[in-house]
Amino acid sequence: MQVTAKQFKKFSDIVYRECGINLHEGKQQLLQTRLSKRLRGTGIHIVDEYLKLLDNDDQELQNFLDAISTNHTYFFRENHHFECLHSGHLNIWCAASSSGEEPYSLAIDCLEKGFRPTILATDISTQVLQTGEQGIYPLDKAKNVPLNLLKKYFQKGRGKWDAHIKVKNQIRRMVTFKRFNLLSDILPQEEFDIIFCRNVLIYFDNAVKVKVIDKLYNILKINGYLIIGGAESLNNIKHRYKYIKPSIYMKV
Repeated sequence: MQVTAKQFKKFSDIVYRECGINLHEGKQQLLQTRLSKRLRGTGIHIVDEYLKLLDNDDQELQNFLDAISTNHTYFFRENHHFECLHSGHLNIWCAASSSGEEPYSLAIDCLEKGFRPTILATDISTQVLQTGEQGIYPLDKAKNVPLNLLKKYFQKGRGKWDAHIKVKNQIRRMVTFKRFNLLSDILPQEEFDIIFCRNVLIYFDNAVKVKVIDKLYNILKINGYLIIGGAESLNNIKHRYKYIKPSIYMKV
């Protein structure tokens, strides 16, 4: 199965339209690899037929977006950002939560600091949200978790779950997982003290970045923080945030 340049453009247009991710030409091999899994899953062998299916089948469109989305993460990733968390941050939104390692890490950090926030964890991929709700992960996802926290907040898997860990219920109850499209969905009704939107802006062009961070600004409380990924920046785009330090911004 070989995706032609014309077909790649059609797939790229779908991904950009649906979730704002810009698949440049260097991503053609990535798309082809992940697309082959969906073709096997549907029993379709002709790429143009699959493109027609995406136009008429909302569930397969979601399956396709799940397959294309990049979801590489682990517990306590870029945890230097957690230094800004304090007891006033009782309403937290992880706006690109992937498979749940980030919101669970935040929950643990907050409990260790003596407070218990409510955490909304959203992602465009229903597949990774299911993983987050289950709270079961390969042990290597916890490579950055200090041993004392690993014992305190995780259960060790046995039998077929050997080399896996499960987040304890007291942590899982702090996090609500929901599907949310940063580009097109209506914002939640509550305001947030701090929003984590890390390692997702890097996939957007400037026009989509502006649209997304403006939406997040409107639901952030005054003096609330927006945290983006360490490899990301709001430089060279128009925004209303106050720069605090690399990847940390405030609504003033």
